[in-house]
Amino acid sequence: MDRVLDSLGLVRSGEYLVAYIPATERALVFRVRSRLNEGREVYNYGPIPLKTGTSLPTYTGGSTAVPEDGVLPANSYTGGMSFQAPQIMKDYVFDANDIWYIIETYRDMLFHVKTYITPSFLRVDVQIPIGNPQGRFQKDKFIIGVDRDFGFARGYIELIHFPKIHYGYRFGNDTNLDVRTFVKFIYGEYRVETPMDANLIFDILVKREPAYWLTLPISILDPTAESALIETYGYAGFRIYKHTDRNTALADYNNTLRMVKV
Repeated sequence: MDRVLDSLGLVRSGEYLVAYIPATERALVFRVRSRLNEGREVYNYGPIPLKTGTSLPTYTGGSTAVPEDGVLPANSYTGGMSFQAPQIMKDYVFDANDIWYIIETYRDMLFHVKTYITPSFLRVDVQIPIGNPQGRFQKDKFIIGVDRDFGFARGYIELIHFPKIHYGYRFGNDTNLDVRTFVKFIYGEYRVETPMDANLIFDILVKREPAYWLTLPISILDPTAESALIETYGYAGFRIYKHTDRNTALADYNNTLRMVKV
């Protein structure tokens, strides 16, 4: 049995979660104190939030209209969109247009979200923050994603939603059929803390201490996203060192830990 993950692929209480950001070669480290939705991790959200009549670009360069709520037309793709809260939740969540959005003072809370899309052949990528595509080829030579020939996933994406950042999901249908869509989330609403022991952080980041690593699809760290991380946690990640650089790493980590908001 996996020590760190449960059967749903979510982090067990008491274990560690590492969010790695390729753009900066740094990682945020969390201890999952508890899972607030233990035993209630499945959320059958419903269709992709597409409204009848919405104009979408097509892969042939033209445009087409959404024929019915939740239907992704043939040969089309979306811009970045957040998942709206259902009507019953709209007056209670922080942002009715984005169910995963929380404010920076909720720094002890984190959403770990696994998104399953039906049909499973649909393309999917994410903008972090919304409006900022993250797919890149040869560093910054070419932007890729659902609107290109590659640079996307199909039917599934896994993310950590940080506070104060709106994410933009994009979907693409490269078949010749209009398709009815459905989205299911398996998510953990974690209560988290940053470990305040530099030795422990080093052992986690050189993989001597078990942890679940999730590499975020961030090839360019937008200044607003970096600012959101700093406002929320006091830092934007620990640098990854070689296992032979322990003393240098500990000095660096101790400096960073002085800035961590608890």
